[in-house]
Amino acid sequence: MQAKNFALILLVVLLVVSTGWILSDKLVGFFSAPEAGPQRIVIPVNPMAENETPAERILMPPRHPLAPPVETPADPVAQPVEPPLPTVLDQADAYLQERLPQLIAERKLLVLVELNYFIQKLVLFIDNLPQKSIPRLHLPLTPPEPGFVTQTIADQTVIAKKNATRYSAYVRLVEAIPDATLLSLYRGLYPLFQQAYREGSGPGAHFNDRLVQVIDDLLQTPEPGKPIPLIHHVSRYQYLDEGLEARSAGQKILLRMGVENTRRVKAKLLRLRKELARKAW
Repeated sequence: MQAKNFALILLVVLLVVSTGWILSDKLVGFFSAPEAGPQRIVIPVNPMAENETPAERILMPPRHPLAPPVETPADPVAQPVEPPLPTVLDQADAYLQERLPQLIAERKLLVLVELNYFIQKLVLFIDNLPQKSIPRLHLPLTPPEPGFVTQTIADQTVIAKKNATRYSAYVRLVEAIPDATLLSLYRGLYPLFQQAYREGSGPGAHFNDRLVQVIDDLLQTPEPGKPIPLIHHVSRYQYLDEGLEARSAGQKILLRMGVENTRRVKAKLLRLRKELARKAW
């Protein structure tokens, strides 16, 4: 049973990263402004090159392919009965609503997850993490307590150390399920991730390849040894260090979470990446 639970950790890991974005009301330049849009969530399609026809486009195989899920014998004594894996996107929210309470013992963590077009929102969010900004149309998590916390040190505004506590619950959510329970379930849900990704990125796109790229970007997040200086711009903050300000949206999210939280999230991502990028299954 544990092998079939593996994907939920991956969902949770990237969700914790997403919570830093939810607090974008205090940092300018991180994200684009909210826009009204239709209910259907679609990732922007990359247009074909000029004069290119669909027949001329070569569909490349995935760089990091996933094998089908492996069935394991159920243990009715040790584990509750799992609901059947969803086969269409419209079934995913109901599946997760039943499955997550079976996997997460700390019940108050369950309220952090927004189960409303969850996979579509998560795919859209993940795809935009390496960009300079993230659209504010759809959130896969509920926001933490409001109020970006700063302090002044020697006349310089910096991110306060206690700001990291606002992310504590989300980091616990990352660590709530053991690593070994993720991969098989991710394989089982992968057709839905792939469907959601290809609806906006085209028939040749492979979500797992994109996920590995996103994790690689997040793992490059620096870990400053001192409080991070900020500058005030209109009603928001930017990083004083131009190098930090130029980082991807995902990296700047981790920077705001504090070094300790960042290290814990990166440790989880590194372990997951080793499995996701394996050539042999």
